[in-house]
Amino acid sequence: MTVGTPVRLTYSVTWREISDGLGIQLRHSPVGRWCFRVLWTLGAFLGFVIVANLLTRGLDSVGAGVWRFLLTVCLLLVAFRRLMALALLGYARHLGEHRVTVDVSGIRTVTERHTNETGWTFYGRCVEGPRVFVLLTPDVWGTGVMVLPKRGLDAPQDADRLRELIGARLTAVRLGKGPGWVPRRVSR
Repeated sequence: MTVGTPVRLTYSVTWREISDGLGIQLRHSPVGRWCFRVLWTLGAFLGFVIVANLLTRGLDSVGAGVWRFLLTVCLLLVAFRRLMALALLGYARHLGEHRVTVDVSGIRTVTERHTNETGWTFYGRCVEGPRVFVLLTPDVWGTGVMVLPKRGLDAPQDADRLRELIGARLTAVRLGKGPGWVPRRVSR
């Protein structure tokens, strides 16, 4: 397998792939992990307060506002990523079919309405999920996200070539900033 051989992907974006990509972004950016922990801590604390009030004062002690707040926190924990993916899906469908070429110079994306070329210096790391490769920018927010679905590859062996190409390029980009990128798989 050669790193110099371009890898091509052709796909129409699905909600599941966007959702997977956003989930990986949340788990692998410092701010995403922090926000998720804050929401879980808030939900756990609120649940503890409600249970303590129920045990000491009875069912009438917890007002409707507290129940609404707990429900809102729970819905945010469950639905946030899915709602964001749904919002982004409309934009991705507007662009149409994606034809992506990944080579030593970077990533070129061509759609029916948009063409974009991104160099490797834009991305700092890559995380591989069961269905997608997710490239993330090195900033604390991990705001720059590129989701490359595996189903868009022409052949199954292209996943190995893509993994090798991404690893070689991101290692070269990150040499001045510490250890190079090590491919990591995310279990589901």
